[in-house]
Amino acid sequence: MSKKRRNRHKKENQEPRFDFDEAKELTVGQAIRKNEEVEAGVLPEDSILDKYVKQHKDEIEADKFATRQYKKEELVETQSLDDLIQEMREAVEESEASSEEVPSSEDILPPLPLDDEEQGLDPLLLEDENPTEMTEEVEEEQNLSLLEQEGSEKKSKKGFVSTALALVSVIICVSAYYVYRQVNRSTKEIQTAQSSSSEQNVQPILEDFNSQYDAFYTDSNKTALKNSQFDKLSQLKTLLDKLEGSREHALAKSKYDSLATQIKAIQDVNAQFEKPAIVDGVLDTNAKAKSDAKFTDIKTGNTEIDKVLDKAISLGKSQKTSTSSSSQISSSSQASSNSSTESSTSNTSPSSSGSSNNSVSARDDSHGGLSSSGVNLQRASSRVPFNQSAIDDSNNSAWDFADGVLEQILATSRSRGYITGNQYILERVNIVNGNGYYNLYKPDGTYLFTLNCKTGYFVGNGSGHADDLDY
Repeated sequence: MSKKRRNRHKKENQEPRFDFDEAKELTVGQAIRKNEEVEAGVLPEDSILDKYVKQHKDEIEADKFATRQYKKEELVETQSLDDLIQEMREAVEESEASSEEVPSSEDILPPLPLDDEEQGLDPLLLEDENPTEMTEEVEEEQNLSLLEQEGSEKKSKKGFVSTALALVSVIICVSAYYVYRQVNRSTKEIQTAQSSSSEQNVQPILEDFNSQYDAFYTDSNKTALKNSQFDKLSQLKTLLDKLEGSREHALAKSKYDSLATQIKAIQDVNAQFEKPAIVDGVLDTNAKAKSDAKFTDIKTGNTEIDKVLDKAISLGKSQKTSTSSSSQISSSSQASSNSSTESSTSNTSPSSSGSSNNSVSARDDSHGGLSSSGVNLQRASSRVPFNQSAIDDSNNSAWDFADGVLEQILATSRSRGYITGNQYILERVNIVNGNGYYNLYKPDGTYLFTLNCKTGYFVGNGSGHADDLDY
């Protein structure tokens, strides 16, 4: 350790006093200032900063206290965040408090204890030293103290800035998260409100839709449709469109599609008849199929409605088949009648016709028709030869018509114009294989055809049709 430093520490440990002899050489103002320095503990070797600190110690301490109070108040005013960053804020306050303390020269260079040898040195040695060296040492110490103080202040400022930046970052993150939660919560509330409002608006439309949908059916089980409602399907479609986007739309659309399919099926079948065959779920058996009608099987998925559709289609198909068969018989009978007339005119004389009539016993076996008495019948045109012995066997069951056969044959003849009402003559001809055969004539005796009373088969002499009998 150098002598200069030892002397300085030695003097620091001594109680400061103002030498009277020195005061005599000073002016009054200098003496007052010197006395203040002595009372403040200023030593001759103290730097300017040390002297200022010692003389204004109370002011510096008061200013440091006020600064810390201001910082704390400022932090309290900005304290609006959640408890999430409370611990960080306390750490920042402690860091700020420690960084505000300004180190004194005593803190920078603490006094070192002197050994016995150094304490015994003559205090006058300090006075004999070179003043220039003393000045250089003081300046060096002052510069060193200032550099250390500046470094400490810079470190404190850097630490404070870093802490402040970290705190600002945390505040920004927490604020952003808070704003996000508020916006998300507001969005959910708006969506919930909109959904609730939408459901309230949809409910009356849904009720109206279901009411109109039920009105299409004749009963609550949806087994039959009202024909009068078919034209209102477009109104139901309008209500369905208003439900689009709601959760009720899917079920409503399923109902509408099924109803539209059922209505179309009934309309398609009814279009094949001269008048509607299906009315309010009931089949009209008197409805007649159109001549150009085409019937195909149709299924809607509604079991009861499908049953009625099947019956209507079967009725139409049977009518088409019956019309086709009747047309063929009509052509055959007409041709046969024309051929018989020509043959009778060219080959039969009045005498021969009379003898023919005489060979067959006249009987009242008209079955609702006219009597043959006095009428010249064209028996020679008969497709089945006459057998008098069979005709005489009048009680034979072979002559009995099967149920509905005669009625059906007469109805066909009337529809084709062969006969009118009961203006016809029916005559027995023969029994073959247990079946009785009859001839049908016009009231004037013109031959029309021969029929089987058991099977209903009948055939005339028209060319291009049946050439063989049914036996």
